[in-house]
Amino acid sequence: MRIAVDASVLHLPELRGIGSYLCELLAAWPEPRDEFALLSPGPIPEGRLRGPAQKRVLVLPEPRGNRFYTWRWWSLPRAVRRLAPDLLWCPANQAVPVAGFPQAVTVHDTLLQERVRHVGPIERFYHGWLSPWWTRRYAARIITVSEFSKARIRKVFACACERVRVIANGATLPARPFASKEQARAYLRAKGLVGRPYVLALGAQSPWKNTAGALRAFALAGRQLAEMDFVVAGVQPRARERFAALGRELGLSPRLRMPGFVASADRDALYQGAEVFVYPSLWEGFGLPPLEAMALNTPVVASDAASVPEVVGKGALLVDAADPGALARSIVDVLHSPELGRSLVAAGRENVKRFRWDDAARAHRDLFMECAAR
Repeated sequence: MRIAVDASVLHLPELRGIGSYLCELLAAWPEPRDEFALLSPGPIPEGRLRGPAQKRVLVLPEPRGNRFYTWRWWSLPRAVRRLAPDLLWCPANQAVPVAGFPQAVTVHDTLLQERVRHVGPIERFYHGWLSPWWTRRYAARIITVSEFSKARIRKVFACACERVRVIANGATLPARPFASKEQARAYLRAKGLVGRPYVLALGAQSPWKNTAGALRAFALAGRQLAEMDFVVAGVQPRARERFAALGRELGLSPRLRMPGFVASADRDALYQGAEVFVYPSLWEGFGLPPLEAMALNTPVVASDAASVPEVVGKGALLVDAADPGALARSIVDVLHSPELGRSLVAAGRENVKRFRWDDAARAHRDLFMECAAR
């Protein structure tokens, strides 16, 4: 099968959620004879192109004035028409306005329609009306990653139930975990990333990630956890000072570390070395980080909102993360109860087994074959 892919997420400097999703599926792809044409506005680092299937990268330079999304509605459709693939796959929430062959679109969530505050009427029109219309008009099938997202897509995109297929993500397992938490922390101390034992969260500037709520919870929990530091990794440079200022206001600054975006090996070490991983997000289509922490035997305290309960199952202590006091109490409960921590670690290990990239890749290929046969 010849599959053209909107691979624009793979040329970005930082490989975040959707980029990781695409990389993991390509790496786990079950049929080596399939051919992927990865269409991108810029070069894709070689290390992101793992897996047995054949891949070639086609760089389509961005037209001037790309503020108006001309790459997606002009450059990409023209290239796809020339390729005439068996199927076009759009893995990053947005369909492409091109007909003549089947198209599968992965819509991870409806954040762009329901949560993001767009600047100006053009962006509001594009994301609020045009992009959902393109998906209804051109997508033979819509893939999503959770039952929560399926329900939101049916409502917001006004799509028939039979067009939306849920295929859960896999859990990304660490390549070489350390033998113990102590070894992981020694590695991190040598790199200057941590000092004392710590509680970990991943942060971002988007309000639904609830980074400010996590900091407030850390400040409250810290009153009972005198020997504990708090690490918030992943915050973008443009937002780091704002959150650092909030940390100072809350009295956290001597105990708060914000290392920004970290490489995957350092991220895995942070997961493994943490006493608790906190996932405070208030809106997620899926949410991989809790599974990554569970895979490294770290107890998880997670938000009870959106798709998070569906993903973490019984492997996390669920809490109303919009309430910093409740979140703080849950963190303290896990740290003050070794038995609770051990039970969460054991339940987390079992939960991770439900999510395999091999299974997700086979389900994607089955769906693509179904679309191509229509």
